[in-house]
Amino acid sequence: MPNFLKKQTKKYSIKTSVTSHKSSLKGLLFLIGALISSPAFAVDGMMLNYGVGMSDALIQYKDITGAKQKSIGVFWNTDTTFQHGLLGYSELEFEAYAAEISKDQTMNLVAVRPILNFWESSSKARSWYWQFGIGLSYFDSKRLDPIEFSSNAQFATIFGLGFVLDDARKHRLTMRYNHYSNGYLSTPNQGLDTFTLDWHIGF
Repeated sequence: MPNFLKKQTKKYSIKTSVTSHKSSLKGLLFLIGALISSPAFAVDGMMLNYGVGMSDALIQYKDITGAKQKSIGVFWNTDTTFQHGLLGYSELEFEAYAAEISKDQTMNLVAVRPILNFWESSSKARSWYWQFGIGLSYFDSKRLDPIEFSSNAQFATIFGLGFVLDDARKHRLTMRYNHYSNGYLSTPNQGLDTFTLDWHIGF
């Protein structure tokens, strides 16, 4: 095949791949929107966050200091609670969000996950909590220099420490460590770490 045809074929393949992933992301956003608008899935609040990329000090292999993350999402409370002998009292909630992580390139993603909020007590007068959650995310791109994913689907893990801002517990601020990776289901699995401040607004 002539070189100019090879170049055109490669450009078309890349363009088709990007278009396909953007279409998949739009489809997931549409599905989340349809669920949110359904009375059966009425949300209990929304969340906003802003954060920064991290160095390679923790799990990710390379430094993305200077990257920015911003997102918007919703959450659902549940009546499910747990009493752990070691970890204490916790409550289960679910969240779904769309985020943008940008540096020299921009990655867009959607994610859903369950969250366990561990409170200092089971009483209503509570002021702080820590949380853990792991779910699934889908990225429209596999690269944010110098990090490269092997797949668009990634696990989305968080550890957080939060504080209640009002007596009705309608407003919460949570500092979160976010880690995205595929759990070595395929390689490369360099991971992506961000640190964010999340504002939860209850309805």
